[in-house]
Amino acid sequence: MKKNDAFLNQLLSEANFGFVFGEQLILEFDFIRHCIDNQIESMVLMDSYVKKNEIRLNTFEYLLRSHEHTLKDQFIKSNFTDRLFHDYIKDFREFNIQFSKIDIEFLAFRRSYPLRLESISLVNTALMLKKNSPQVYTEMLMYARRHFLVRNEMNLLQTGSMTNKEATSLLLFAIILESNEEDLIYVMV
Repeated sequence: MKKNDAFLNQLLSEANFGFVFGEQLILEFDFIRHCIDNQIESMVLMDSYVKKNEIRLNTFEYLLRSHEHTLKDQFIKSNFTDRLFHDYIKDFREFNIQFSKIDIEFLAFRRSYPLRLESISLVNTALMLKKNSPQVYTEMLMYARRHFLVRNEMNLLQTGSMTNKEATSLLLFAIILESNEEDLIYVMV
């Protein structure tokens, strides 16, 4: 869905796609958590995670680039943005697939924090596309403030050790600095 077709956008809007997509993201993120918690990711997620991750990120980008503003308004009405900052961006669960035959595409995700990194990617997309989707951008900013995103990341960095967790904080701060969003940068200083 790369084309920004008015008829397609109208159909998606009439189907309440923005809201449904936000709720679907919650279901998929919670399913990933369930699989990791029950150590079944090698049986359930390994074959499809990379492709589904790509689909989720591309669909979010399409939604933000869309000329149909009702899709964005519908997305905001879903509970996803709150869950993004309340749960997923703080989620340090990692895949534990040590003894499985790993597909080369999946290898990059093997010892990572899939929900946190995907959350950071979604925040990055919203920051980059703020002109296309000011309402989603504003919503993300509001929830980032409400859930003390920058303060929590600073606290994580002050633990002293430099592990993959802290590296993801540095990635998030780099995205914030690159966005030139004064409100977020001010909180960092």
